[in-house]
Amino acid sequence: MEKDISKSRLLRRKLLTALITCLLTVIIMCTAIFNITYNQTAKTVIHHSNELAEDTVSIISDSVYQHDLSAMQNVLRNFCNETSLEMRAYGYFPSQENEFISYVNQKAASYFNYHFFESCVFFVMTDDEISGFVIENGNDGESYISEALTAFDKKAASDTDFYGDASVYLSYMNEYRKNATGDFMKDGSGYMIAWDNMINFTDTELCVGIVKCQANSAVDPIKTLASEEASSLIDNMDILFKKYIYIMVASLFSIFIVFIIVSAILSKKLADPVVSEHDMLVKVNEMKTAFLSDASHELKTPLAAMSGYAQNAEIELSSGCDTKSVQEKLKRISSEANRMALMVTQILDATRIEEGRMVLELSSCDLDKLVRETVETYFAVLNKNNNRLALRIPLELPNVEADASRLKRVFVNLISNALKHTHNGTILVKAGEEEGFIKVTVKDTGCGISPEDMPHIWERYYKGRHSETGTGLGLFICKFIIESHGGKIWAESEVGKGTEFIFTLPLKKDNKNEL
Repeated sequence: MEKDISKSRLLRRKLLTALITCLLTVIIMCTAIFNITYNQTAKTVIHHSNELAEDTVSIISDSVYQHDLSAMQNVLRNFCNETSLEMRAYGYFPSQENEFISYVNQKAASYFNYHFFESCVFFVMTDDEISGFVIENGNDGESYISEALTAFDKKAASDTDFYGDASVYLSYMNEYRKNATGDFMKDGSGYMIAWDNMINFTDTELCVGIVKCQANSAVDPIKTLASEEASSLIDNMDILFKKYIYIMVASLFSIFIVFIIVSAILSKKLADPVVSEHDMLVKVNEMKTAFLSDASHELKTPLAAMSGYAQNAEIELSSGCDTKSVQEKLKRISSEANRMALMVTQILDATRIEEGRMVLELSSCDLDKLVRETVETYFAVLNKNNNRLALRIPLELPNVEADASRLKRVFVNLISNALKHTHNGTILVKAGEEEGFIKVTVKDTGCGISPEDMPHIWERYYKGRHSETGTGLGLFICKFIIESHGGKIWAESEVGKGTEFIFTLPLKKDNKNEL
């Protein structure tokens, strides 16, 4: 025995060492995984932050471009309108295109000096060419227009779905020269162009417009701000992520230390595995012995009664006594035989449950009929304490889908328990429909269940501290049968005032459909 204990202690030390090694390995692996995760997450955050900043700048810059382009179109529309009104007022309608262009250029020189646009050039477009007019002193309008058209040529070539077969942007402008429209391009320094036609205001056609270069000057501060905000976000997330990684690693090491301390304490206080196993076997053996003793006693009682009644009946028959007395004794023998059969059935049911051999045979069951058959068969057999039985089951109660024989076993066990712990009282069995289930209650006015017994009443072999009879299998079997039917069972009790056992059963499927 001492050698076995020494071996078991050595085995326990090896197991403890293996556990500590495994935990330490997990900590190292978690730390490595956290580090890899941190690096990958940081890269992902930086990538997506940059994309988010670029998307934000793109969206905001679109709004800025649209706003500036709308302003250019409004100014151009006002210019065309004022020019046409002035021409009508003075009755000036030039017959030659050159004269008209000259007049419009002169008007534009004064008008756009007042409505100033930075880096903007006013132009006039004819069938042959597009000519520029300097708005800003000292700038070459022709070079501005040439630069802008070159950029828009690239845009037209890359987006044929929108611009069609126009080989150069000027072709696209000529196609829509009579419309008031505009366009912008964000590549390079940024460009905007807007044009309108005097025919929309006068009787003479002449396409005029405005080109703006260096349009990105309004967007550059937005890009700078977005970049700074993205960089600040990345720095903050970097600090936060590192802090949480440090906390997690520290927590793992703390758990490791606590584990070592607890293991050391438990290794001193816990009994040796061999001794513990021996104690467990002794306890199991004691439970088995107690059960066999109780079962033998429970079976011996009806056997002794049957033997006594049989001997008395034999004597009375041989002496020629009244047959009614003999019949009464035969009924008692039958009653005790039924009691013994119930005990044997409980033992067999418990064995089937333990071995997984209990199979339910479901069918439509009339609960009222089943309860009455149970009472007629067993109430007189089980009632030894002068109790009364009351049944409150509605006639219109829907059927349940259940194993009638198993369900009858539940009623027998619950009613027999109630009769055993009640003297000169009342046993009530009632049932009703409730939210798709049938709710059944078996209530007595007996001694009740003590609070210390209540948590254990469903355990196998448990009889209660104040119970001297029974095998401790009845409620264990009831719980298994009800839960196998898809229902629930529970108890409510108050010492000295009685006990209620309540269980539910699902309604038969066709009954649910009718509801």
